[in-house]
Amino acid sequence: MKLSSISIIFFFATLQALSVLQVNSQSTDSCNSNLNLDLPFDTSLLNCLPVWSRHDFILRYVRNLSNVWNFVLSAPDTNSFVAMGFSTTGQMVGSSAVVGWVSADGSGTVKQYFLGGQRPNLVVADQGNLTIVENSTSITSRSSRVYLAFQLNTSQPLSRVLYSVGQIGVIPSAPGFALAEHRDKVSTLLNYRTGN
Repeated sequence: MKLSSISIIFFFATLQALSVLQVNSQSTDSCNSNLNLDLPFDTSLLNCLPVWSRHDFILRYVRNLSNVWNFVLSAPDTNSFVAMGFSTTGQMVGSSAVVGWVSADGSGTVKQYFLGGQRPNLVVADQGNLTIVENSTSITSRSSRVYLAFQLNTSQPLSRVLYSVGQIGVIPSAPGFALAEHRDKVSTLLNYRTGN
């Protein structure tokens, strides 16, 4: 009986130690972190705020020129897509989103999607109402996080911002780059001037 109790205590102690190691090995990002990324635009003056604590999403953004906005969305790398959408109503249906993922070979893909409905055939790649600056998109994985970067050409981005994350281990692929249903999503309201 004592051996059994000792085995159980050892088992739980080992699990606790492994969970501590796993948490400590995951890289974190914060608004105090410097972005040392090779992006197609300057990141030195970006506003920064945590936007989805449940999934540790951090958004950096700034209006850099008249009608050009820079965005960098950071999230844990779960081998899935991450998305940032812009909506007139706060709902996914009818919105346009920038979606990115990093494939197993390390190559990144960023696409705009129009979210026309809740059925997969109504979520259309390479469509949408966003004017993305040519050659401004990138996604990279670094230190267990992904960084989705893009520029929008608009006088003011929509303030109803959506975030979603895909199923773990599932990324879109050719042909069509159909999105599987997201694992989780959230709708937020962003005041670009105050960062609230």
